[in-house]
Amino acid sequence: MKPQNTFLYGIIIAIAVPIVFLIAFVIFSGKNSFKLVEKDYYQKEMNYQSQIDRETRTNQLSQKVNIYNNDEGIIIQFPMVFLPEDINGRIIFFRPSDSKLDFNTKIDLNSDGLQKIDIIDMDKGAWIVKVYWKYENEEYYSKKRIFLD
Repeated sequence: MKPQNTFLYGIIIAIAVPIVFLIAFVIFSGKNSFKLVEKDYYQKEMNYQSQIDRETRTNQLSQKVNIYNNDEGIIIQFPMVFLPEDINGRIIFFRPSDSKLDFNTKIDLNSDGLQKIDIIDMDKGAWIVKVYWKYENEEYYSKKRIFLD
């Protein structure tokens, strides 16, 4: 009977197992994509101070913009302290899970300072609604996460 050389088998296993894990890691990493959350991330980073100023002005308001969703769609209600006809800006709908679904629309308020956004064409799930607006040469920003059923 021949004695088995377990030391040789141990060395082969000690070398083969890390190589197999390394190959599996390379294959797994190659199948995943690493994308930035926003396309113009670097440009936004450069303008970050102006964004901080918008948020500070918004936080100092006595009344906030109310963003919510119901059966009618997404409702954006501006405070009555603002004249609706003097507000201009844009509303961005940001889908964290799929940037291809992102879109934006111009602020178009009725006389009550209200805007309704139809949700028929929007996918169900989590959305972030970002409202950038300007009133009397001052810029403001509001953001809210909503979930469409």
